[in-house]
Amino acid sequence: MKVYYAHAICLYDTEREKKELALIREKVKDAEIINPVNYQNHSMDFYLRLVDKCHIVVFSCLLGKVTAGVGKEVNYALKKGKDVYMLNGVNLIPIKSPVKYISRQSTRELYQEWLLRDKIV
Repeated sequence: MKVYYAHAICLYDTEREKKELALIREKVKDAEIINPVNYQNHSMDFYLRLVDKCHIVVFSCLLGKVTAGVGKEVNYALKKGKDVYMLNGVNLIPIKSPVKYISRQSTRELYQEWLLRDKIV
């Protein structure tokens, strides 16, 4: 089963990403994970075409918020009738309704906030 893993760019190649990938593999048997980290520097249309090729979408939030790109991918998947799940700790929560997400500018600001917190912790 193909799973699109939607997550904030600032999480690419981090320990958190590794943990989330492991959780997806644990929860979704026979998962073939499509990770956008392997397709960097493309347009949003490109990523939405990747979503089209998947059976489900699993996404994570950043500091409790859905970032701009993730929100677009999630809502697109829902519009296409795909199953969507939010990573919440060690659970996958089914999402049936469109999600509210922050703007691109707010997303950039949130990345900076996350990077500062990550360095402090």
